[in-house]
Amino acid sequence: MAQIGGLGGNAINPNAGGIRPPIGDGQPSGPVSHGILRIPNGTTVEGLVLGKDGDLYQVRIGMNMMNARSNIPLFVGQRFRAIWDSTVTPPLLRLQQPDMAVLGRFAGRDQDIASALLSRGLPVNDETIWTLRQQWMQSGGDPSRIGVLAELWARGAAMTEANAALLAWYMELTPGAAMHIWKKIQDRLHSKKFSSPKELLEALKEDGDSDVRDFLAAHALAGKPARRGLDPAMLLAPSWWPVEDSLGEPVMAKVSFSSGQKGERQVWRVAFEMEGSFIGPVWGSVMANSKAFSVNIRLEDAAKIPAVMDNLPVLRDDLSDIPLALQHLGVGALARNERLTSSQHGLDVEA
Repeated sequence: MAQIGGLGGNAINPNAGGIRPPIGDGQPSGPVSHGILRIPNGTTVEGLVLGKDGDLYQVRIGMNMMNARSNIPLFVGQRFRAIWDSTVTPPLLRLQQPDMAVLGRFAGRDQDIASALLSRGLPVNDETIWTLRQQWMQSGGDPSRIGVLAELWARGAAMTEANAALLAWYMELTPGAAMHIWKKIQDRLHSKKFSSPKELLEALKEDGDSDVRDFLAAHALAGKPARRGLDPAMLLAPSWWPVEDSLGEPVMAKVSFSSGQKGERQVWRVAFEMEGSFIGPVWGSVMANSKAFSVNIRLEDAAKIPAVMDNLPVLRDDLSDIPLALQHLGVGALARNERLTSSQHGLDVEA
């Protein structure tokens, strides 16, 4: 019910529950809020297990409740990334064969931990399994906490119960809920002048709004860069950031960070996702070193590419304020099986 590195299926949605693209064959059961009626066979989906009845699972994919089976056991509260197989009824959440071989090395609790790591494209080895098992058992062994602990581990953050609870709450936020809290923060910022960001943060923490305090604490955890060598787009808990869409309306973007080493040079990577009112879903990635950076943008709706291309001069002008050389700015359609990896950025790391 997971996959390593986006092997097969459609491209991976960095959100904590979603499909790409939202049309096709799978039949949902339950409320549908986005008009999504079917999921194409072979699509990579992300979601949450809501219930279990024998070998049938009720899962939430995006905002839709679906019935499905899985080719490995799942538990209520588990987040997953899987291939949607609609050639059978009910549809099957399928873990690919290479992943099944990895899972076969483990049993019991260790297999649950390995599954959580695989579903995020994280390394599965005895050391990582042992570390997560120790932390998981110390926090009470709640199955729904395995994925959250894996997210904390992937960022090098302390795997405490407090951090796990904060990040679990943050991962459940909808774009609307995240925007509501951001507006509270913006209103406070505009109501008074602060001498420094530190003073603003202290004021926000002391104003009695628990949602704001929890959001800021969880936002800091989700904003921590992924461990070196990890693809930030694979994590299921990117951080929420407010941006403006093409009409100047506020929307929320999900952003993940990581860093690595190319020879003697440090390289930083950012993966992001948002949905504009005109151009629809957008996925992108940025790669930078100390001298240059590149930007790669992909749209779900290929018909919107010309409109974005027309506005590239404006984007280039905005990017010129960054004190680094822009080596590459690419726009295209998100192709089936494509992932926005560092090899697609066009950045010469030796420059």
